[in-house]
Amino acid sequence: MLSAISFKIYEMRKYLVLSLAISMIAIPIANSLVIQRDRNRNEMYGEAFWIYGFSIYDMTDRELAAALPPEWEFDDGLHVLPDYLGNITYEYPIFGLVFFAIGTFLFPGVNDFQSLWLNFLLVLVFNLNLVLIAILLRDKIFKVNWARLFFSGYFIYGLVMSAGGGKLEPIVDCLFLMALVLRQEGQNGKAMFTLGLSIQTKIYTVVAFPVLFFYAPLSIVWLLASTLMTIIPFAFLGANFESLVMHFLNTSDYSGGNIVNPMYPGFFTSTPDLAVSGSTYMWPPAIIPFVIYIAFILYTIPLYLPGKSEFLKASWKDKIHLLKPLYVYALPGVLFVFSWVMPWYLFWLGGMIFLFDEDKHKIGYLKQITVVGFVYTFGLVLNYIYFVDGPLPDLLGHFPFGWVTLLGLAGIVLGAVITFVVWRWTFNRREARALIVDAAEARGELVV
Repeated sequence: MLSAISFKIYEMRKYLVLSLAISMIAIPIANSLVIQRDRNRNEMYGEAFWIYGFSIYDMTDRELAAALPPEWEFDDGLHVLPDYLGNITYEYPIFGLVFFAIGTFLFPGVNDFQSLWLNFLLVLVFNLNLVLIAILLRDKIFKVNWARLFFSGYFIYGLVMSAGGGKLEPIVDCLFLMALVLRQEGQNGKAMFTLGLSIQTKIYTVVAFPVLFFYAPLSIVWLLASTLMTIIPFAFLGANFESLVMHFLNTSDYSGGNIVNPMYPGFFTSTPDLAVSGSTYMWPPAIIPFVIYIAFILYTIPLYLPGKSEFLKASWKDKIHLLKPLYVYALPGVLFVFSWVMPWYLFWLGGMIFLFDEDKHKIGYLKQITVVGFVYTFGLVLNYIYFVDGPLPDLLGHFPFGWVTLLGLAGIVLGAVITFVVWRWTFNRREARALIVDAAEARGELVV
């Protein structure tokens, strides 16, 4: 894997330099325009780890902010969750905490530069993710349209998550993509170990476990080995994962009954009445996004179903293999189950596209993610009355300059788009040249 990464970095060096330049410009701009609450909170817990150890899993944000030295200014209200999540203790798995603890250790001293340093580390990881994706796409990145669309989509997403948001997603994706590269090389044990680390950073990549386990059942030993990183702190060092479990199970104890997923079917019968605590009302239009999604799935799902005769003749193991595309295709449906789905969660499952074997399945999967993004936005419109009174003002509170923030963010997006246009133009030239060379060689000409 290291050899493949080294070669691909050399091959993509011009594009990576361009990507790094845009990312470095975006870091200070985004830091001034957006209150990156997740990054600030992880920075606080990373610093606190060296004082309190794993006991920080028993402390809420406000308790920890009050306990740390006042001169660190973690009690400024920008390093803690919103009020309606004020009773939540630290809920990220162990590896996510370790990353920020090491990051703050390498750049000691709590100040504005430490925050920028954490963004910089995430930017480096994001660009490594681009390399890993290019390895997984192989020559398709030069020849196939869906591959270029996916790569460019991840570029925008990764730039926002790292330089613009300071979130853990680039770390999760990096470990997951490494697992896929290792699996591609036949190193199933290392792949499962790395997947375990990914799950212990943010738990959503656990959906890939059944696929990796099916093709290499014995490799589960390595996943269990990596899970010791979580088990040991929990069993012997005082770590408490109650909030993680509440978050994962989406209980009302985590969010206080608040709903931030506009696709959530529960809006239909139980839209929270923000004017009356504990009261709900029926809102029939809220079911429309779910109906649109179901109609789309019913229309497209035949592509992912095996032929009846082929399925009946197959062995039990081959039957499971034939059903793998259906399993992966169904994964985005889980986004409708949870009431707590932020906009960037829509691309959490984007990397699962590499679990498909056929291009037609990958193209259909990209279309499904696009449709989910559409119904998410449409759900915001349909549930506007609820969102404008609650979640939207809270989200806009992360932008201290109000609407002016949009200009800065638009500049970042414009830079990313220009990068994509340059990248696409270069690749199109390369593709056209490759076609000319292939045609010449087909005619028996010598190409030097």
